[in-house]
Amino acid sequence: MNITKFSITLCAVVGTLFFAQAQQASVVGQGYYNEPDFGKFYLRLGANFLNDDFVKQLNDGDLNGAYSVATGLNFEIGKYFFFHSEPIADLFKVGLDASFLSLGYNPLKWNDPDDPEYTEKTDFTTVGVKLGPVISFNPLENFYADAFVKLAPTILTSMSEMEDLEQVLFGLKSDVGINLRYKKVTLTAGYESGAFNYTSYDSDYDEDTGEYIEHTTKEKFPMGMFQIKLGLQFY
Repeated sequence: MNITKFSITLCAVVGTLFFAQAQQASVVGQGYYNEPDFGKFYLRLGANFLNDDFVKQLNDGDLNGAYSVATGLNFEIGKYFFFHSEPIADLFKVGLDASFLSLGYNPLKWNDPDDPEYTEKTDFTTVGVKLGPVISFNPLENFYADAFVKLAPTILTSMSEMEDLEQVLFGLKSDVGINLRYKKVTLTAGYESGAFNYTSYDSDYDEDTGEYIEHTTKEKFPMGMFQIKLGLQFY
């Protein structure tokens, strides 16, 4: 799908340029980065777990329908930008958490109800960016706990040809979670919520004219997702 390749390439280019520019900038009020927690650039890789509402939507309200969703993968690159050099009460700092590129991949399988031995495999792929506030606590030496809330403009598409997804969908999602880090190693848990705008098409046969009349309906395609990630955090 050409639009998928174009979207991923565009996000990667924008993210790379953003990161390169950010690396040249100093921390607000500082001419240098503080080693423990300033200006941390991160790479994270983990697993996606789609919620039941998503599966029900695919199966028209039936959780045990033809579609089944396996555990997926996610990849994220981003950076922290703190607003002040000294911690408040020697405990925490406030800043922004910017994910320049967030990729998600979830394989799907469709089982033919009339032929249990026949299956089709496809996927849902998401490409987005995320931005929002982060509060970083430092209760122990070299140990940090970050709480974040981010807006996540995201597109939903498929790397394979999927009959039920004939268009690229857009949604403004949110991402809420925590990040635990010890030195450069991180463990992140978060929940993405939101829905994608979707136009469905249907048609009725008009016996008077002998033609099919097409109807369009604006719908929401919910996609809640729990994510857990391991990563590295460095300059």
